[in-house]
Amino acid sequence: MKAFFAILRLTFRNALRSHIFQMLLGLLLLCVVVIPATVNDDGTAFSFIQVSLLYSLSAVLLLLALASIWLGCYMMSHDIDGYQLHLIVAKPVSRVTIWLGKYCGILLLDALLLCFSAAVIYGIILYKFNRSEFSEEERARIVNEVLVGRRVFMPLLPDYDRMAHDALTRKYREQQMKGESIDTSPEGQQRAYQELRHQIVSQQSELPFQQSVQWRYAGLPTDLDTPLYLRYRAYVGKIDSNGQRQTSGVWSVLMPRIVEAEKANVNESTDKTKFESFWVPMSQAPESFMCGSFTEKALLPEWKLVAPDGTLTMGFINFDPQQEQLYFQQEDGPKLLLRKTGFLGNYLRCVGVIFLELMILTGLACAAAGVMTMPTSIFVVLSYLLLGSIATFLLDAPGEALSDHFGRLVSSLLLLVVIPIQEFEVTHLVADGELIEFALIWKLVWSYLLLRALPLFLIGIWLFRKRELGLVIRK
Repeated sequence: MKAFFAILRLTFRNALRSHIFQMLLGLLLLCVVVIPATVNDDGTAFSFIQVSLLYSLSAVLLLLALASIWLGCYMMSHDIDGYQLHLIVAKPVSRVTIWLGKYCGILLLDALLLCFSAAVIYGIILYKFNRSEFSEEERARIVNEVLVGRRVFMPLLPDYDRMAHDALTRKYREQQMKGESIDTSPEGQQRAYQELRHQIVSQQSELPFQQSVQWRYAGLPTDLDTPLYLRYRAYVGKIDSNGQRQTSGVWSVLMPRIVEAEKANVNESTDKTKFESFWVPMSQAPESFMCGSFTEKALLPEWKLVAPDGTLTMGFINFDPQQEQLYFQQEDGPKLLLRKTGFLGNYLRCVGVIFLELMILTGLACAAAGVMTMPTSIFVVLSYLLLGSIATFLLDAPGEALSDHFGRLVSSLLLLVVIPIQEFEVTHLVADGELIEFALIWKLVWSYLLLRALPLFLIGIWLFRKRELGLVIRK
């Protein structure tokens, strides 16, 4: 262990002396101080946090990621090319100890910089919030919507696959009755199925004038003691942020009521699993709200909206003043949000996810630089990360041509070994006040650190042990 800590200290000290790292450190200080203190916002709660938190943390993550890749490749290859490592391996120190010492030294520096940056950003956010001239209503909105960690409940989705198969069956039956030819090839059936499924999903997001739509939620706690918040965003006329205006509608809820059966004796308890439900409008007249931006509505716990089975059903009727169609996109929910932790707890989870990403990037850089030159190792690491991003994009790309199917197949195979780095982007959740679940953190640890990154680390260590340092010749 003495050799390990000696290599760790030496790596930490040499990293601080790197001119490229010093430049990145200066940019890091600029990001954590200048961005939240000087960039103007539009005065709303969301814009306030978006400027002070989202931009700053994203910039810090980018700079620390670049610094991790640079230092991992530089510290490993520099000692090999400069023959310093030849002197170390001549002593009774294993190459595994050398690799781990350098990896942990760089990771320690990343941790210190991340903690410093996160503390400064957190302090500036609270200072700016406490010194800002928001009204009491706006300050309460910031605390309820942003400076909090709220669990997200999304509505249950219909069985689009079954609906598409049923629609395709009806279409083929109608074509047979009309005597039309049917494309029975697998490619033709798959193309027809995908087209119908896309049409069904699009139709589900449309809400014509004076029509209603329902959303059902499950897994809600039945003993609520804090408000639920309904967060939604609608578009009027078209799904576009530009040209949106005020619209109106009526929200309603399916109110549960316990059915009390006749008791045989007074000691018999009421069966709370039996209940009936009836629709109750949440307002006497259509409520006005702005399209194209998120709106929140509080559902108080004393209203007892959650059924005994943990479900809640909401409904909405379109009463647009100009009788136009509304659109509710699937990713916008509407969501139900329930407070689970404060802002600090959620913020620390975000910092933990960022550190997890730095662990992976540093390990990949050290693994590549242990067997390659510095320029080659940087190119390999960046190409590996780029492949992960491209594979994710191609997997979700539309199209039913043979090349599109081949691209999705290749992307699926690539995602078994590459890491889509955008999966670690959680700063937008903190900015929206949405809880970063421990289940998400464990998924990142298991799927990307343990199943994908760790095997690459071990392969890099094994190749580093087998590398013949005598073949390294300075030119």
